Formats: sequence, structure tokens, C-alpha cells
Amino acid sequence: MAEKEKKDQFIIAYLADTRQPEAVLSYAVYMSQKLGKGLILLHICDPKYSTLTTAETETRLQELVAQTAAQHSDIHCSYAALKGKTIDIINALPTLMNAVLIVAQVDRHARRRSALHKKSVLKNFAQCRTAYLTVQEPLSAASQMQDVATAIDFKKESKDKLIWSSYFPRFCGSTMHILYYDYKDQFLHSKWYANMTQLHKLYSGLNLTFTPHIIPAKSTFLDINALRYADQSRYGMLIAVTTKEKDGLEFFIGVQEERTIVNKAHIPILFLNPREELYVLCD
Repeated sequence: MAEKEKKDQFIIAYLADTRQPEAVLSYAVYMSQKLGKGLILLHICDPKYSTLTTAETETRLQELVAQTAAQHSDIHCSYAALKGKTIDIINALPTLMNAVLIVAQVDRHARRRSALHKKSVLKNFAQCRTAYLTVQEPLSAASQMQDVATAIDFKKESKDKLIWSSYFPRFCGSTMHILYYDYKDQFLHSKWYANMTQLHKLYSGLNLTFTPHIIPAKSTFLDINALRYADQSRYGMLIAVTTKEKDGLEFFIGVQEERTIVNKAHIPILFLNPREELYVLCD
């Protein structure tokens, strides 16, 4: 059951590297403005990834807060410099800071032990109870977010995407594109149809619309096909759910999020970990 928290929720700009904050800040500011939430700039002083002391971090974050506030007077911006294990602090953010969304950078050129490496990001966010948006480059214009996509299949985890998918047409004015396969198997089709029925019910209740698209299955993984379609269609974001349980194939070749989180099209991916107590926005 999704939890409804009190009104003072926050967007967290997780700055693993304070020397290159542009990508994270651009998306965090956008989401803060559109969702009407406060913004917290966060750096974690974890010896595994960072050489900064908390005092050094605070000085840098204060500068970034001042710059952000000067450029965006419509949002409330603050900062936090925390010392500890990255994975533990990220897991605590929903209750520690009432975080509803975390924006994090991933860098295809990062060294393996960097906090910006895709494996580090996926590991540190593996148990995260909030949505987390992974970005590769700065948001150049709000128009990039005009089109957002997600893929709905027959698995029950697809339902975890429904609420967040509705936020973009509702609060950001985006066109929501629902991608799916043309299932020939009657059993799979019936399960997919049940998920789509819930989607219709949610959107109808909010007086929202979405645009459906049948996509080709050229890869083993649905989100890889969805990402390819999103790239061809020039969509600005893809909403995805992480793998809950690995089957035999995934043990051998890896999970699909390892293949989508860093992509050549630089499309940001908003990930949701499938779990009962996912934190959602207060309406």
C-alpha cells in the first residue's frame, strides 16, 4: 500500500560529485517547480566515494544553494552534508528528509569504484523506497519533458508505474505514452489487460489521457525495447521498474536496468523499486 506522507515533502538532488552538479540540479529544480516540493541538495561524505569532509562539503553546498536560489526564487532550497555509508543514508531518506524523489547522476565514463558508475548507483538505490531519477546530462529546456513514456506488460510490477506515470501529465503538462506488446498468448494478454484496466481507471478518475503505442519486441527485455522506441520518438524520459526477482536468464546476462540506466540517447530513467511501501506524493 503506498504511503501518504505529510505535506512538507522534498526533492533530493543527490550530488555524488559536487564539482559537476549541473545535470542533477537541472532536473531536480524542474521537478521541484512542477511538483511544488522543496529542494534539498545532498552530498554524502562516504570514504568509499568521497574525499570531502563535512565542513568542506557544507561550504560547497552553501555556494550551490545560493546560486540556485538566485536563479530560481520560486523554490525553497536547502542543503545537507551527511557522513556515513551511501546505501544506508539513501535508504533512510524517506523518513530522514521526507524525500519523495531523488535525482542522481550516472556517468558512462565513471570508474568502477565511483559513486557515478551505473553499478554503484543501482547498488546504492537497490532498496530505496522513493522513486529515483537517473540523469546523464543537464535538462536544456522544459520542452524536453513534453513527452514521457513507460511500458506496461503482463507482470504485476507494471502496476507500480501507474501512479508516477500520472504525475507527468497531471503536474508537468506532459503527454504520457504507454508502450506495450501486441500479446498473442491469451493468458499473457489477459494479465496485461488487467494492468491496463487499472491504468484506465486511474487516469479516468484524474481526468487525464494517455497515448498508447504497440512496440516491436527486438530484445529480451521490455524496457530495452521501450528505450529504443523512446529514442526514435524523441521522448524526454522513461519510467521503469527495477527487477524484483531474478530468473535464470537474468542471473546469466544481468538485469535490464543495467542496460538502460546508461544509454546512448542520454534519456533519463525514473526508476521505481517494486515494494509495498513506496513513498508517493501528497495530493
